[in-house]
Amino acid sequence: MSRRIIRLAAALVGATVISAVTAIGPQGSSAGPAAAEAAIVACPTPKSFVVSTVPATVSKSVALTFDDGPSPRWTPQILDILKANNVKATFFMLGQNARTYPSLVRRVVAEGHTVGNHSYSHPDMATLSRTSQASQLDSARRYISAAVTGGYAPCFFRPPFGSYNATTVRLARERGMSTVTWSRDTRDWTTPLFISASFQRSIVLRATSPLSAHPDILMHDGSPGNYRQNTVNSLQRIITFYKTRGYRFTNPIGR
Repeated sequence: MSRRIIRLAAALVGATVISAVTAIGPQGSSAGPAAAEAAIVACPTPKSFVVSTVPATVSKSVALTFDDGPSPRWTPQILDILKANNVKATFFMLGQNARTYPSLVRRVVAEGHTVGNHSYSHPDMATLSRTSQASQLDSARRYISAAVTGGYAPCFFRPPFGSYNATTVRLARERGMSTVTWSRDTRDWTTPLFISASFQRSIVLRATSPLSAHPDILMHDGSPGNYRQNTVNSLQRIITFYKTRGYRFTNPIGR
């Protein structure tokens, strides 16, 4: 066998190993900075239905999810809290924000969190044509992928406003993504534009009550003009609540 053939075979084996590691990396709880340096080449088989609660892969699980980022003001604060607690979360990013703040996309991936597709510009998907919906999905994916060395293929799509139709789900599935909504809306998007202890209590209450085994919690780290300090200041209490009750923090499909 020639040296050229041997080198080619070795390269193919190496590529296979990288693909296997990368397909697990950002979705798993143990991924680190190395995972950010290679592309995700495979997602779990996308669900044919819309996922609203975390599947029961363990007895008690919770998905912390943040929409509309990344934001240079709010996302780093949230990441710092998650890191201090060794907790992983899912960030449903807008393509236009990933395009503007690629370093934040890289940091989210490097720290082992999951990045989801939240459309390019946050339209009501159910009001769009098939072509326009596809464009929203593809544009968001393009800029999320471009931000990460080696690329990144989101495995989840969350429709803005939770609004979708059969076309939305089909288009996401064709692109390897499960469509994900939520089971707990903290309504942090109604925040006053100032620090409010009472509003923070309402965020925590909506995130934790009534107690259920597999909640998917909706919060926000972005949206132009919105104020997220109340969300940031509520996060530690939400994490502590679930940690002390033995919950595992997972992505939206329980990984």
